[in-house]
Amino acid sequence: MANSRYSRRRSTVITISDTLAQALERKRQEAGFDSLDAAAEALLAGAISVDETDASGLGYTDDELRALIAEGEGSGPITTWDPAAVKKEVHSRFAARRPA
Repeated sequence: MANSRYSRRRSTVITISDTLAQALERKRQEAGFDSLDAAAEALLAGAISVDETDASGLGYTDDELRALIAEGEGSGPITTWDPAAVKKEVHSRFAARRPA
């Protein structure tokens, strides 16, 4: 189950709080990992992978978000907008990005 990109290159020991260890044990059981080590490795690899490519789950890198913000700021003055229309557009774009 572990991401092969991070698997078994070397072994490192880390210390985590009891609360985090309990949460990790719950995740291990839910996902069916054989050990806490395997669960921790998979969860950390997944988090690192998301962190490297995704800004807060939006599907954009940090640089892409910065470019979009700059584009918005440079697009002119604020205009009147319809919150319902914006919500509909956001939902439509989100639905279009979902994998089939």
